[in-house]
Amino acid sequence: MIPKNKHFRQIRWTAIFLVLLLAGCAKTVRAKPDQTVSTALFDFAVSEAQPLTEYPGVTVPEDRRLISLMLTVTNTGAETLPVFARDFQFQWGEGAEDFGCCLDALDDRMMPYAQDLAAGESGGGLVLVLVPRDCTALTVAYEEQRADGTSAGTYFVEVPL
Repeated sequence: MIPKNKHFRQIRWTAIFLVLLLAGCAKTVRAKPDQTVSTALFDFAVSEAQPLTEYPGVTVPEDRRLISLMLTVTNTGAETLPVFARDFQFQWGEGAEDFGCCLDALDDRMMPYAQDLAAGESGGGLVLVLVPRDCTALTVAYEEQRADGTSAGTYFVEVPL
């Protein structure tokens, strides 16, 4: 029989271990278009996804399609936050090369490469992505990282095309 105080210490250390383990775990969030996704630093939403046949300044290769979507980012913190368009990855399959970044902004409607958002401010814009011609779904992905470089969470918005 385990003495009461030893048993209590065992339970307490098990509870502490579980809390530390769970605190270190990265979370995964999945959403759909028009849903707001909340990270530790900002909220973002993806909307208005549609294929385009052309866009001024963009040449669409024959084996690709051009997809446009709106990406809105809102700073939920108390400090100014730099947001980069290339913080978001676009995935369209399971292969090692089935992902990419958005095209660089060509006009004022498009999300700029970088923007500083004050506390409570929203930004973003139109995002263009080249995907394979037979692509039927696109995933917008964002990974939040801790100061030590480990993942704090991954966020996915599944977009049917």
